[in-house]
Amino acid sequence: MIKKLTTIILSILLSIPLFAQYTVTGGMGVPYAYDENLAGTGIEKIYLLNSLSNATIQYKSSAISVNFYYYTNTLSDKVQVPASDISSSSSGGETTYTISNIQDSRGYMAEENDVLKAAVWIVDYQQHQPALSSVSVIENEDKCENIKLFIDKSDELSFYTVGGSKRNISRKYTISYNNLEWNGNSEAFEDKETIISEREIGTEIIINAPLMDTKFTLQGDQFAKHFGQAKTVESAPYRAIAVEAHMITVQEKRNIANEVRTEGTDLGGSAPVTINFYGYGNEPVAGYYTWFIYNKRDMNNPVARYTDKDIKYAFEESGDFIVKLEVAESTSICSDTTSVEFKVTESFLDIPNYFSPGDSPGSNDEFRVAYKSLVKFKCTIFNRWGQKLYESTDPAKGWDGRYGGRYVNTGVYFYVIEALGSDGIKYKKGGDINVIRSK
Repeated sequence: MIKKLTTIILSILLSIPLFAQYTVTGGMGVPYAYDENLAGTGIEKIYLLNSLSNATIQYKSSAISVNFYYYTNTLSDKVQVPASDISSSSSGGETTYTISNIQDSRGYMAEENDVLKAAVWIVDYQQHQPALSSVSVIENEDKCENIKLFIDKSDELSFYTVGGSKRNISRKYTISYNNLEWNGNSEAFEDKETIISEREIGTEIIINAPLMDTKFTLQGDQFAKHFGQAKTVESAPYRAIAVEAHMITVQEKRNIANEVRTEGTDLGGSAPVTINFYGYGNEPVAGYYTWFIYNKRDMNNPVARYTDKDIKYAFEESGDFIVKLEVAESTSICSDTTSVEFKVTESFLDIPNYFSPGDSPGSNDEFRVAYKSLVKFKCTIFNRWGQKLYESTDPAKGWDGRYGGRYVNTGVYFYVIEALGSDGIKYKKGGDINVIRSK
């Protein structure tokens, strides 16, 4: 008997054409037409109404024979809608049927010329509003990254397919809370409301741990929002422990013509490289800042370590460097790190053998070395009799060919240069300088 009944129901389901034309009105406000995951249910739409006061279902048809039925659990138990609940009016060969006195949690369907159409399911939302009890925070082992919100609510809302299967209507909620967000353009954390938009929420949801003390607000469902009466529940204050680290780097520039590749848009370049490091954390949660400077040759032992929020460091040694910032929460429960890598180049020294003082201003009119990554430098220039004419400890400076305020004569002069590179290379060079003048 059960097998036979199942076969009959399946044959009825297969014969139900979809996309019947129903219009549902009434209640307070515009009904909510729900059509998620209704394929194969025999239901065209589920209509949620804010009360069933003056609620009606209208159906237009040009069929000769039209009947209406409703069911509560299965189409096999359908009941014909009383004629007293149906009115009609005809125009242009088409009849508009109006069903009144409609009831909550029922499926209504038309039958045209003995052929059943898809049903509409009616829900009186006032009888099925969600009960939101509480929102509480649960911290697990990964509490520095994620927290779990436990939701205590009662909100089951269901319907029955024409075949008698019970299915849930998806309720969706919004969770909102204040949080901090890093803005790289303004180089600051900004207080912004974080909103997890309408989504299905069971008894718990995992979210990113907030960066500031906050409260969590659960609001919904989407039907209540549609009717302008969404319910809310708020958590107790939550004390944040998660931290987020950011750094800004500013390299001090040197505009020296004879220094080879001092710096470009990236960090590093020719030593000495002086860089300002600025630390940022989501204060006041972030309480401690620790900087580690490593030469990649030895990542076990930092070159330097500081506990200031901002630092300034001059790199006088060549190599590949990593600067890491660790930001920790005031009780050191949580921490976060950020880092930057750059290269301080090997040393280089090239010495010219002639120049033309006073001839072409700005073009080879001074004796200047080409260099990079020199941390010590001394240059001395003599005439042929051993008299010292010039001395400097700055490789960026050059000799303009003057002694005693006057240009020296054309001829051969001598230099002695001692320097130390950032890579530890020692330079000790001496040689001739040819002074060439056309005037």
